[in-house]
Amino acid sequence: MKIKNLRKNNLLLPDNRILTWWESGPKQGKPVLFCTGAGMSGLLGGEIDLLNKLNIRLITPTRPGLGDSTFDPQKSLKSCSKDIIFLLDHLRIKNFNVMGFSQGAVFAMALCIYCHVDKLLIVAGQDQFDYPNTQNRLTDDVVNMQPQAVESPDVLASWIKQNITAKWLMDFILKHSADVDLAIYQSIDFLPVYQECMVEAFKQGNNGYTQDLLITMQPWGFSPEDIKTPTTLWYGMKDMSTVHSPDFGDLLFQRIPNAERHLWPEEGGSLLWAKTEEILLELAN
Repeated sequence: MKIKNLRKNNLLLPDNRILTWWESGPKQGKPVLFCTGAGMSGLLGGEIDLLNKLNIRLITPTRPGLGDSTFDPQKSLKSCSKDIIFLLDHLRIKNFNVMGFSQGAVFAMALCIYCHVDKLLIVAGQDQFDYPNTQNRLTDDVVNMQPQAVESPDVLASWIKQNITAKWLMDFILKHSADVDLAIYQSIDFLPVYQECMVEAFKQGNNGYTQDLLITMQPWGFSPEDIKTPTTLWYGMKDMSTVHSPDFGDLLFQRIPNAERHLWPEEGGSLLWAKTEEILLELAN
């Protein structure tokens, strides 16, 4: 993983919070906003040589409470979208594509509701867990967690705050990864960067992560049917993660009006790094 030339930036938001974002690739390139997965910071960006080759300006905001972005007690999918809209206005960016990975898919979908996005690409994305037909396909642990996030969020939040650290989350991901994913995640040039990415995200503690988990499991305030943005779903069929779409995006594909889906039978949840060039190529235009 070549993470050289990453540019870390801070922006003062209207309510005096700080929003941190990471940027890589040519400044005049096609803007692509990256919504990271759970407990991730912008340290795990795209390979710089590939971004330069495809002329992509990758912009990765750090959600409130993670990294150096100020904790927001009122954080929601809508408020996170407003933060990003303010950032894009600050950067004078009007046309951009969005990529959402894992939990970040939910934040990416929300952005398509609250502002104009040219193109949405979801990679190994989380699904709408309270949608009945999706809920029927979830593993028992997620099925039990989702109603708890709605009916007793304080109890669930308390457990998360007492138990989940960057190391716990990394161990969870590795435990629920197929061999094809472990070959990437545990590789000598990837694992240290992945670990550093999570340590950076958890530097304030886990309150921001706790919010994100609850927000994405509670009612979103919109449905996938409301997304009008041209959308492409990418899933590896060896993905063993219990918190990604349980049917590899099949119902999302049916529910989002202007969607297409790419399935990779021999890939898993690490698809973003296994097929980086193919994915970024779709976002380059």
